[in-house]
Amino acid sequence: MEKSRILFFLSLFFLLNGFNVHSQKKTELALDKEGIKVYLTKFDTTAFREYRAVMTVNANIDTVVKQLIDVKNLQQWNYKTRYSELIKKISDTSWIFYMRHRLGWPVQDRDHISRVTLIKKKNEQTILIQPENRLLKERSGCVRLTNFKGFWYLKRINAKQTLVMQQIYGDPSGDVPAFMVNMVVTKGPFDSFKALRKRVENLNKK
Repeated sequence: MEKSRILFFLSLFFLLNGFNVHSQKKTELALDKEGIKVYLTKFDTTAFREYRAVMTVNANIDTVVKQLIDVKNLQQWNYKTRYSELIKKISDTSWIFYMRHRLGWPVQDRDHISRVTLIKKKNEQTILIQPENRLLKERSGCVRLTNFKGFWYLKRINAKQTLVMQQIYGDPSGDVPAFMVNMVVTKGPFDSFKALRKRVENLNKK
């Protein structure tokens, strides 16, 4: 039991500190608003930035996790998500998700297929997100995202409060300049977190 605990925390450490294959340059707090903090990390080897968003919600951890893996309803709160569906259930803790994002003219929609894996450990739960593009051919009118990786990390503060963290790096592909992506990279997580918080806190009142 003690050995598995050590392995879990080592894995989490590498997720938080050695998550991206790029050479890390600098991490800074880019937004601190309405109880939501968004940190951005610059890298030496890519112009795109990784973000880490953090907040505390007044909802229990299971309520939050249920919303994060409810693929049919992700568009209800996830920023710019136009459509989402379950492609395949691998197990009770692993799935393949398809998501399509509407970015608005003149930028084409983006889509991606992700392997989503839930890891539970006492008062903590982690959801890993990795590309899984072999199962679905590219769809017309979309640019397929292939270079991304991320995770959700949730920690039970008490029966009614949960720490929520998301860390994502993604290359939008196509001809979108990096400076345009980086200009709005805090808006996506902020809007998503705000909508997610409202959703889970309303559910927790029922």
